[in-house]
Amino acid sequence: MANRKLGLALGGGGARGLAHLGALIALEEAGIEIDAIAGTSMGAVMGAAKAIGADLAKMRVLLRMLDLKDILQVTDSTVRELQKIIGRSVMEYVRGSTWREEDARPHDLARLHELFRLLTAQKRFDETEIPFAVVAADLENGACLVLKDGFLADAVTASTAVPGVFSPVAYDGRLLIDGGVVEKLPVDTAIDMGVEAVIAVDTGAPLDREIGTCLDALLQAQRATSHHLTRIQLERACERLKGRLVIIRPEVGWIRMFGFEHTEAAVEAGEAATRAHLDQIRELLA
Repeated sequence: MANRKLGLALGGGGARGLAHLGALIALEEAGIEIDAIAGTSMGAVMGAAKAIGADLAKMRVLLRMLDLKDILQVTDSTVRELQKIIGRSVMEYVRGSTWREEDARPHDLARLHELFRLLTAQKRFDETEIPFAVVAADLENGACLVLKDGFLADAVTASTAVPGVFSPVAYDGRLLIDGGVVEKLPVDTAIDMGVEAVIAVDTGAPLDREIGTCLDALLQAQRATSHHLTRIQLERACERLKGRLVIIRPEVGWIRMFGFEHTEAAVEAGEAATRAHLDQIRELLA
């Protein structure tokens, strides 16, 4: 077997991204060693746990026990979330926003940040067992930012700050939001970390959603743009890797972004999809 460095790119997807945990468990059980990890949004959360050497089986049990909707203070209703966004925006227009303050901790992210501190054992990037990078987006200029310094929880929180749902995160003089805006599947970031082959786990939203309202149409337009951008990025990344790219797509398209009541189903889907690709993954290293 060639001594080829293998990277892991874990994408966004909210509750669907919990499938990354299943993928990580399946890779560990198969003895597949990872040399670098790049994560966006929920992929950053799961990737951070793997990077610090967390017990993934225990993490699975913990996430099954937690009421993630309550912790994140979200519902699975698009209409309710939209109402909350409008209400918060009106209040910020009147009172001003606090998230523009340098290194501020918006109260709507407090629980999320504490959860990530727990899952990352309050560790910093330089304490990981596997090189790790988090992708976030600069709200003001649209730049793709790759975070590799400081506390893992701070970077992961920024990468999961879904625009409108959560406040932007003040980070090192910038306002950061969900990395999926610019790189939903961070294969390019993994390549830039020095790997020669990549496993990418895609848990993005599918395009086959029912469209019955103008809001549905708006969300579908955003998904279509994201799919188009991701396809272009993957084609370029595959060329850079000379074809040494395996894309795993767990069957989680039916899970809504905040459908955290389906945690175990998402994890199982990640396991099943990864096991089905093990032969392809081993060929990457041959």
